[in-house]
Amino acid sequence: MTVTPTASSVISELRQIIKDYNYWGTSESDSPLVIRRTKSLTDPQILSADASMRRKVGGAGYQVPINRPIVCKTLLEVFTPLIESSKAEISAVMGGIEELRLPVESLEYYVQLYSTFAGLTETKVCFVDAPNDPYVGLFLCGKTLDEIVIAQALLVQT
Repeated sequence: MTVTPTASSVISELRQIIKDYNYWGTSESDSPLVIRRTKSLTDPQILSADASMRRKVGGAGYQVPINRPIVCKTLLEVFTPLIESSKAEISAVMGGIEELRLPVESLEYYVQLYSTFAGLTETKVCFVDAPNDPYVGLFLCGKTLDEIVIAQALLVQT
């Protein structure tokens, strides 16, 4: 029988993971994950959090797009290509140890994130995108015994 961990233990583990390396590879800019927890997570809450992140980086005059669909995927759908890409980068390295550092850290980051969220229930990865807008909200979500843990970031994808 598998016991679902508490939100506190998962958040502690996630913060340890992002301490060394916190870069989502499909973003064209630094997109560090922010870890939080909540009692519930609805589509309006996801859209609100996404709008807040967009306003924060968009600057004065930025208008949050109205039509921002939420697309949810499984952990495997999201992490498999990221991990495969990191493995390919490692295989392609022709230099020495120093050239391996970033691709290995990237692989470790994705594997640890995947493993942590895979230990939760009701996991999903939600993307909030809008046409003609460079920002994409990323929400990794999973339920613990007592709360929902979210790792979120605003990706830049032009």
